[in-house]
Amino acid sequence: MTPEKLARNISNLVSLPRAYYRISEMLDDPRYGSADIGKVIAHDPSLTARLLRVVNSAYYGLPSKIDTIPQAITVLGARPLRELVLATSVASAFDKISTELVDMADFWHHSIYCGILARTLARRQRLGQPEQIFVAGLLHDIGKLVIYHQLPEQAAEVFARFAESDQPFYRVEREVLGFDHAAVGTALLTIWKLPELLRTTVTFHHMPTAAARFVDEVAFVHVANALTKKVEPGYKVQRPESESVAIDPSIAQRVPLDPQLIEQLQLEADVQSIEIFSTLFSGMPLDS
Repeated sequence: MTPEKLARNISNLVSLPRAYYRISEMLDDPRYGSADIGKVIAHDPSLTARLLRVVNSAYYGLPSKIDTIPQAITVLGARPLRELVLATSVASAFDKISTELVDMADFWHHSIYCGILARTLARRQRLGQPEQIFVAGLLHDIGKLVIYHQLPEQAAEVFARFAESDQPFYRVEREVLGFDHAAVGTALLTIWKLPELLRTTVTFHHMPTAAARFVDEVAFVHVANALTKKVEPGYKVQRPESESVAIDPSIAQRVPLDPQLIEQLQLEADVQSIEIFSTLFSGMPLDS
């Protein structure tokens, strides 16, 4: 079994809505404006409701309530809203993919927390597109869900070996499977025809110095993932602090941090992640 084969198998079960691809097409066509994009989103009432809840959450902290999608586009911009469409669509696409290997709520809490931290780091350094970096953080571990669903027995072996190993999780995956979740996630994002930035951050979030493009974005997700591991709800396999996910030393220079800043970032993410989780998964079985 290869990452590409696993991704093809899961893509028959989960898919992104036509609205996301249509919005992407319209953003590249000067004939369309905010009102046209708003009409496309309006055809999906559940998507519209989720988007408005996110826009009006502490995640954005806007001074006044946003009541319509065209208004949201005016305030945020069409491209950031497209990234929110992608985030809500991925959450919805995987709501029927179950696994007994992990707590799905914990998985998504970790992913959302990572996305929020990555976005915050990007905004602090005024680099990249913060909303796209949020989605990059959200999707960084998506390959794990594919593996858990498609290869449950092998995944269980990965967990068992990881509990007895001093190796990072992705290296244990490589020992057992011959590849890791980053490769599977990249294959799925390629099938979904998602932007290169997202594919690159998923590919290199454990090996940031190997990235030739989108170096800052990869660095933000790498650092966010390392910080998130220490606060991830339900992180089942306990490791000594010295064996937790480490920040690559060269990346630490690119994204300077100190204990006080880390505490501040995590406090902000604590509040936002709870609200974003309840918004993205509102009404889904995962949310109950």
